[in-house]
Amino acid sequence: MNNIGNKIRKIRELKNIPPKDIADKLDMSPQNYLKIERDEVNLSVDRLIQISEIFGMKVEEVLTFDEKNVFNNYGEIKGGQNGTIVTVNFPEEMKRLYEENARLLNDKILLLEEKIRGLERRN
Repeated sequence: MNNIGNKIRKIRELKNIPPKDIADKLDMSPQNYLKIERDEVNLSVDRLIQISEIFGMKVEEVLTFDEKNVFNNYGEIKGGQNGTIVTVNFPEEMKRLYEENARLLNDKILLLEEKIRGLERRN
């Protein structure tokens, strides 16, 4: 399990989980957890299983994790003639929030443009 600690660290960072949260779930100190990430201790299979479960991943996904091949969690990976195609299927709630945020940003842009035109007319 050479460099498994680095893989665990990268996954934790991608999932935006503080080390303390992982340590708490593993019932250990953050300092001891960070030793796992730095490959300073031998990681037991049981501990690897626990960490994988915390990440919501299979053990083999953690072991084979490659930061260069990170895809969106909602993506479906399909083989294509000219390479890999990733189709993203976002949940409806996420689509709704995205569209709402886009509308709010557009409204802010229009408001700022109106204010700029008003300032330009004053000069």
